[in-house]
Amino acid sequence: MQRKHREKKNVLILIETSRSFGRDLIQGITQYVMETKQWNLFLCDQITAIQHTKWLSEWKGDGLIARAYDKNLRRFFAEFGEKKINLSSDGKDSTLYVRLDNELCGQMAVEHFRQRGYRNFAFFSMGHTFWSRYRYDCFCTALKSQGLFCHLCPQAQRRNTWMLPTLWWQGSDDSVLAWIESLPKPIAVFCAYDNHAFYLANLCSISGIAVPESVAILGVDNDVSLCLAASPSISSIDPNAKQIGYESAKLLDTMMHEQQLPKLPVVIQPSFIITRQSTDNLAVDDPVLAMALRIMRSDIARNPSIADIARELCISKGTLNNLFRKHLNTSPLAEILRVRMEWGKELLRNTNIPIGKISLMIGYETPEYFSRVFFRKIGMTPQKYRFAFQRKNE
Repeated sequence: MQRKHREKKNVLILIETSRSFGRDLIQGITQYVMETKQWNLFLCDQITAIQHTKWLSEWKGDGLIARAYDKNLRRFFAEFGEKKINLSSDGKDSTLYVRLDNELCGQMAVEHFRQRGYRNFAFFSMGHTFWSRYRYDCFCTALKSQGLFCHLCPQAQRRNTWMLPTLWWQGSDDSVLAWIESLPKPIAVFCAYDNHAFYLANLCSISGIAVPESVAILGVDNDVSLCLAASPSISSIDPNAKQIGYESAKLLDTMMHEQQLPKLPVVIQPSFIITRQSTDNLAVDDPVLAMALRIMRSDIARNPSIADIARELCISKGTLNNLFRKHLNTSPLAEILRVRMEWGKELLRNTNIPIGKISLMIGYETPEYFSRVFFRKIGMTPQKYRFAFQRKNE
C-alpha cells in the first residue's frame, strides 16, 4: 500500500535575533523541523518585520511562531488565524501556550543567594511589563515562604514596553544609584533579565560600589556574550530556551494537523544557574573579612599567600584565620582554592583558552597540578569538563 504523502506546512518565525534567548528559541524550533522534515520554514527578525509590515500583511502560510512586542506585530498576530503561538505576553491580549517556569526561577534565585549567606534581597527592573512583574512576584513568593522581604526598585513601576535602560555611555542614572545606595548591605539583587543585570553591574562599577561584596547580582537568560562583557562577569539562570522553542514547534505542528492538544500551558523548567563573579561571594558583615574575600577574588593570578593578604589588611595570620573560622566555618586557604576552582570552571565553560594557560591564570604553577586538583574536586579532568559543557550547549 502506497504511503500517503504529507504536504509540507509553511511556517513563519518572527523572533528577535539580537538576544541569545531569541536565537536559542530559533535553534530549538529548527531542531524540531530537522527531525520531522515537514515544514518550509520562513525566518524573519523582529526588527526587519517591524520595518516591512506591508510584506507581513501579504504573507499567507499555515502557521506562525512569534514574539510580538511591537503593536504592528501584535496586530498581525491577532489577525493571522488560529494556528499560531506567541512566545511573549502582556497578560491581556495573548496567551503563553509554552512558557518558562518562572516560579522555579524565583525559587532557584532565592536558594542561590541563601546558600551564600545573604539576608537582604532586592529585585531590579527598568520597566513594568507583565513578565517582569510576574518574575518579581515569583521571587517575592519564594522569599516570603522563608519569612524574607524583597526591596523593589522604583524604576520597576515605569511603563516601558521595550525595557530599555538608560544608555550606559550617557552616564549613570541618579535615581537608580540613589536606590542602590539606600539598600541595606550586603544585598542580593535578582534582575528581570541579563540586560538589566549588565546595566546594574556597570552602574555599580562606575559608582565604586563593590560587586559582589556589597551588591550581588543575578540575571536571567544566560546571554553569555553579555554576561562575560560585564566586569565582574554576571551570574545568570539559563532559561532552557532551546527546549521552549522545540516544544513550541511541536505544539504548533499538533495544531496544524488538527490533533488533540496537550494540557496547556506547556511549562519548561530552567536548566541551571551559571555562577560567575557577580554572585561568587559569601555575604559577611565584618568589613575586614569582606575585604579579604575581595582580595582573594581580584588577585587570583597573583596567587597571594595568606601572609600577603594578612599584611595588606594590617592584621596577623592568626586573626585572619579566626575571622574565617568564626564567620564562614572555613579557612583562608580553603576559600582561595575554592575561588581558583570556580574561576577555572568558568574559563573552561566559556572560553577556548588552552588548559595550560588557564592553570597559570588561576594561580597554578603547572597544568598537571591543576588537572590533579580539578579531578579531586570535580570528579573529572578539565578536558572532560569542558567537553561535557560544550555538549550541553550544542
